[in-house]
Amino acid sequence: MGNSTSCAMNSSETVLHSFKKGWAARLEDAMHEAVTAQDASPGRIAGDLIRHGGKRIRPQLLFLCASLGEADEELLVHAAAAIELLHVGSLLHDDVMDGAATRRGAPSVNALWGNAYAATTGTHVLSCAMAELAHLPPDTVAAVAEAAFTVCSGQLRETEHVYDTELAADEHLEIIRMKTATLFGLPCRLGAELAGCDPDHVDALFRFGQQLGIAFQLTDDLLDLVGDAADLGKPTGTDLRAGVFSYAVLLALRQDPSGRLAALLRHEVLTAREAAEAARLVRLSGTVDVTRELAHAYSARAAAALAGLPEFPGHDALTDMPRRIVSRMR
Repeated sequence: MGNSTSCAMNSSETVLHSFKKGWAARLEDAMHEAVTAQDASPGRIAGDLIRHGGKRIRPQLLFLCASLGEADEELLVHAAAAIELLHVGSLLHDDVMDGAATRRGAPSVNALWGNAYAATTGTHVLSCAMAELAHLPPDTVAAVAEAAFTVCSGQLRETEHVYDTELAADEHLEIIRMKTATLFGLPCRLGAELAGCDPDHVDALFRFGQQLGIAFQLTDDLLDLVGDAADLGKPTGTDLRAGVFSYAVLLALRQDPSGRLAALLRHEVLTAREAAEAARLVRLSGTVDVTRELAHAYSARAAAALAGLPEFPGHDALTDMPRRIVSRMR
């Protein structure tokens, strides 16, 4: 897919440095331009959320995976913007459904403007993601559409199991695969495909992203349970109060002969004292460590997916990413 604007990348340091110092700025500009181009009001609200930042893991994955081949930078920026906007739009809708009060260390859009405005802004951002997709090849658009359908199906399955203390841990992992892992595998696949990589290499990077996504979500859920609210920039225990039970909670429910944990979690309005007691019971059950071990196992599977690939500029940064994902504190 190379042309006069193509970029052949030369070292892992150059790739990561270029992302942080160059592509990251171009990505922010592209996202702001996308959300403000059509309608100033939802665009301003969405722009505020974008300005609060985020980890930008998905765009990093796309650019790093693209370094295995040669790609048009403009196409990469449009693809990265589309995926990140898809993520931001889903966050806006998630916060409405979960009643979240904060996002990225600041009041959530639904807390500031109300659910109707937040849901409308989320739909606006998803529309902007589609506009970015218009710049990309049909196969890329089809891959994003397929991923969006999978994420929506995962969200629906999660919603169907809210406050479900009988939910099987394997079903919970499948929901994680459909939601988070899909949006981690997608940028890896698109980056490699837009760079014209060998199909076997595309598959390997896609598997890497999926395993990394599951490790990320398991770790994220643990931080909501045992993390520090100040470090995270948001309250902890939000999933417990919203009835969205994580892997550690579901395992703890199976090891709760008194039934006290299940009795607490069936309350749709947990008091702060009840939420603290539920979190304490989960921690005492030992399932936090079991979940952490599982996150490390998925992290190892992600790293193993890279084993058969040739050396390329983004290889070392990708190899280091699973370790950083499961050891993060925020």
